[in-house]
Amino acid sequence: MSTTESVEISDKVHRGQAEFLDSPARFRILACGRRWGKTEACAIEARDDLLEGGPEFLAWWVSPTYQQSEIGFRKFRRHFPEELVEDVNRTKRRITTVFGNTIAFKSADQPDNLRGEGVDLLIVDEAAEVSQYAWENALRPTLTDSADSRMVAISTPQGRNWFHRLYERGQSDDWPDYESWNFPSKQNPFISHDDVDDARRTLPDRVYRQEYLAEFVDESGGVFKGLEERLFTADYDVPLDPDEAEPPFAIGVDFARHQDYRVTVVLDATGRVVYFDRDQHEAWPHIQQAIEDVAADYEGIVNVDGSRDNKIVADLADAGVNVNPVSFSPKRKRELVEDLVARIENGELTGPEIPQLRHELEIFEYDVTTAGNVRYHAPEGFHDDCVDALALASSALDRLGVARRRQKRAEESDSNGVSYL
Repeated sequence: MSTTESVEISDKVHRGQAEFLDSPARFRILACGRRWGKTEACAIEARDDLLEGGPEFLAWWVSPTYQQSEIGFRKFRRHFPEELVEDVNRTKRRITTVFGNTIAFKSADQPDNLRGEGVDLLIVDEAAEVSQYAWENALRPTLTDSADSRMVAISTPQGRNWFHRLYERGQSDDWPDYESWNFPSKQNPFISHDDVDDARRTLPDRVYRQEYLAEFVDESGGVFKGLEERLFTADYDVPLDPDEAEPPFAIGVDFARHQDYRVTVVLDATGRVVYFDRDQHEAWPHIQQAIEDVAADYEGIVNVDGSRDNKIVADLADAGVNVNPVSFSPKRKRELVEDLVARIENGELTGPEIPQLRHELEIFEYDVTTAGNVRYHAPEGFHDDCVDALALASSALDRLGVARRRQKRAEESDSNGVSYL
């Protein structure tokens, strides 16, 4: 194209991106870890196809949500030469080149709106988050008008869904039109590998394996695994008499909100669950009295959800409870959950079978925001109050460790009458 002769294009790609870009396969599937550079590779792919395509060439870049499509839109614009852009429709996220061909950035959150148009290049971004219905009923049919049309699906894995099935086709000789790749985050030499190593240390194992190693992990939303072998291994009933446990105690309380439950969990100094209580539709005076009673029986630190109501925290403190309010910001909750996962995986906590606690731990899940942050929560229609209370109690163990070390130093200096706290 003579128009491009004066346009200099220079790309900095790593080995995996080059392998993907050089593939002639009609259907290409990239299953990669976070920050591998799959969106960058697709921006280059789309640019090159538009530069080589004729005036009727049409490309679609489809993302799970409208907000996510903005990421692809911005990334493509950074790679496409501005002097070769004829028109940009910001509202429709549609770019027309000086050659008369077009790329449109769309959302799959309303799949039926994608019907009716045939495309020459289809890019499905974060494909594992796009519904199977959208793929089968709206996106796949856009490729039937021409045998020369091509598709790219990129995503971090999320279990064994339709994206996984396409990936498996790319690994089989039975599907010659398909090629697929599975690359971990660290294959990208342009990112900080120290950050990936930090994620390995701080994230639950299954989260790290999926999000950074790009493994297709079964039940990808699950967070707590091996509960029967690691947590629910004890043979006693709760509540356990304080005299049969080892003080001081770590107490976690999650207050009821709307239809939720107030849950109280107590751990002794060895990490044993010695008390569990769950109730609903309680008046605040009843909740306060219940916490005071538990704190009197199990002397220690009381971590409570302090993100919304400061009055009950003040009332508990006035009543002599050693209360520590914990603000449940998204960042803080992530830290609490990941600390709890690590303790369970390391065998630092134990307890008897508690059906509701087990159930909430088993169904507890995570997702990843468009900014790449892990978010933990119960599935829609379920509760996570037990998980929160156990996480609060678990985090109090650290404070108890500090208190015990202080007491030991005090005892060594022959200071009598010093409490654990």
